[in-house]
Amino acid sequence: MSFLAIARWQQWAAGSPIRQALLLAGCLALLLGLAYIVQLRALFIEIEQGAEQSQFLRIEQAEKAAGAQALAAHEVQLVVAYRSLDEARWRLAAGGELADLLESIAYQGQSSGVFVEQVELLPEIHQDQHIEQPMQLQLQGTYPALLAFVHGLAYLPRLITLQDFSLLPTQTGLRLKVQLSAYRSQQAGAVSGLSGEASEPVLPAPDIARNPFEPSSLMQHRQYLETLPLDQFEMIGSLARGSARFALLQVAGVVHRLQLGDRLGRDQGQVVGIEEQQIEVAEQVFVVGKGWVERRRTLRLKQPAGAG
Repeated sequence: MSFLAIARWQQWAAGSPIRQALLLAGCLALLLGLAYIVQLRALFIEIEQGAEQSQFLRIEQAEKAAGAQALAAHEVQLVVAYRSLDEARWRLAAGGELADLLESIAYQGQSSGVFVEQVELLPEIHQDQHIEQPMQLQLQGTYPALLAFVHGLAYLPRLITLQDFSLLPTQTGLRLKVQLSAYRSQQAGAVSGLSGEASEPVLPAPDIARNPFEPSSLMQHRQYLETLPLDQFEMIGSLARGSARFALLQVAGVVHRLQLGDRLGRDQGQVVGIEEQQIEVAEQVFVVGKGWVERRRTLRLKQPAGAG
């Protein structure tokens, strides 16, 4: 703006108070406009930052949702893998003929120092997917030898369970009467290549000479029980000592004594209640949309064959 123009503005502004007021109002309006523009720009910047943060949160939420879906899919795959593992174990344990089974039992008795007095085969029980071969065994030996024999049955290449056993004293030791059930698959293609090989001797379980009502280091370390499905455990009895009660659970032909707080099963199961005829286990399972939740399951006392 030239000096002449400035002089004209001064002359115009000095003409009357009205002109001066108009000039002052115009200046104030200009200053307010500039302040508004600056403030508006800061507001726009804040809005853009908020939009960017909102977009980041949406992306993070989408990633977490995808991670949750992937975790749920992984849980499903893990369940399928466990089932496949159980099926593979079943097929592996289903091999071998009856003669091989009897030979393995006799060899296990010999290696454990147990005399097999009697073997009585019972009629086969045909199920949808497997065949059960029950038999009655009468054994004689010392308590450590009988315990080593029962412990060794779990390592035979067959799926074997024990039930309905009784222990009677004799002049030379103890006599064990037990019903044994061996299982094999209905499918003809089950693995049977193990039948031609002799079973290796199974070492006795540690601390087998202990009092069965006293705790042992073997009973205190049951991490392997947490690798087995809870459905494989069977409650066959309970013990009471003072105010404490213990549950007798059988899995893979071996009996385990558990108390409150012991863990078992693949879903972080923990014994939370023991009664005379049942045991209650609290598990932690993952539910999509809810996360980890507690599930209570009850194992009831197995009823003897023919109980009505």
